[in-house]
Amino acid sequence: MKRSIILLFSFLVSIFSLSAQEELNIVPGDAYIELDPAGGFNLWIKKKEGLGSIMLTDSSKDPEGREDSFTLRSFDYNEVNGDEKRVLNGEFLKQGEGYYFLIDSTTEMSPVFKEEAFRIYVPESVTYGYSWSREGQVAIGRGSWLNIRAFEQPYADYNGTYVDNPFILNMKELPPLPPIAMEEEGVFDEMASATEGEFYIADDGDDAVDKIADLLDRTEGPDIDLLLVIDTTVSMKDDVSFIRHKLVPIVKTKIASFEEFRIGIVLYRDYKEEYLTKSFKFESDLDIIQGRLNRISVAGGRDLPEAVYEGLYEAVNNFEWHASSRLVIQVGDALPHEVPRGTISKEMVFSDARAKDISIYPILLPVE
Repeated sequence: MKRSIILLFSFLVSIFSLSAQEELNIVPGDAYIELDPAGGFNLWIKKKEGLGSIMLTDSSKDPEGREDSFTLRSFDYNEVNGDEKRVLNGEFLKQGEGYYFLIDSTTEMSPVFKEEAFRIYVPESVTYGYSWSREGQVAIGRGSWLNIRAFEQPYADYNGTYVDNPFILNMKELPPLPPIAMEEEGVFDEMASATEGEFYIADDGDDAVDKIADLLDRTEGPDIDLLLVIDTTVSMKDDVSFIRHKLVPIVKTKIASFEEFRIGIVLYRDYKEEYLTKSFKFESDLDIIQGRLNRISVAGGRDLPEAVYEGLYEAVNNFEWHASSRLVIQVGDALPHEVPRGTISKEMVFSDARAKDISIYPILLPVE
């Protein structure tokens, strides 16, 4: 299932010709994105009178006009824009073999706008320029600098008026979004029910730690292996701070009821980040555990889904479990990828957890 998400543009000052039409200015409310399960996203631009085509370009611009800005291109063909035509200097350019321009002149019905709109599929990585000039590749995600070049004519024909709409890409779910909230709850509830765990919704990191404490109160000994699986993308900054400062002091009040108490940690981010997962093996010394929590840093998270299943798989399969009570507590604010990016699937996580008598307890936090 694709997820429709409001696209918040941090728009820069638009640069356009003196004869530019107001209809070619793209403003917040004219655009949204739809995440693609296979990666990347679809950029939808509302069709307006006088808007004939749109094209994505890099946002670099020489103020003296001596260097060109270039159209962004996909490496591979896609059904959305792979056959779109582009005109330059009065001639149609050839699409194909790495020259799939991010362009659209053909409108279709938007499921969100409920009217005709342009659509461009934007992959996770794009290229621009040519070997005989400035060229490069760009990974697209939160914080990317892009430009929507809006044309009066179809096929991005410069013989008509055009307007540059440069912006910084910032993806954020805007409340209220009941359908998405229900989807998230369903995914995490499935994790819990498939492994005889329990699903929690927390208000923030402070509340998440309180829920961990409540879970420990309800867990019977004599021994326990507790493994924390923590989202460390940038949206978790405040929540990780609560976990860092509050978790160990609370755990100290709970361990007396167990003959043995061990804590392990798995940190996860996402593909193409600094790391996919990072592990800290089981440890009984709470001072060592506190030191590990103190060193957690947050970064990345270019798209909304994160490597949740990969973090859980690491927890289930790469630790030496031996306690009678075996708990994985996953803490994060984003869904897992609906379609696996690598070799790990949810079915693998669930079946391996059941085989080792490990229960998964997801704690879902609000998106910052």
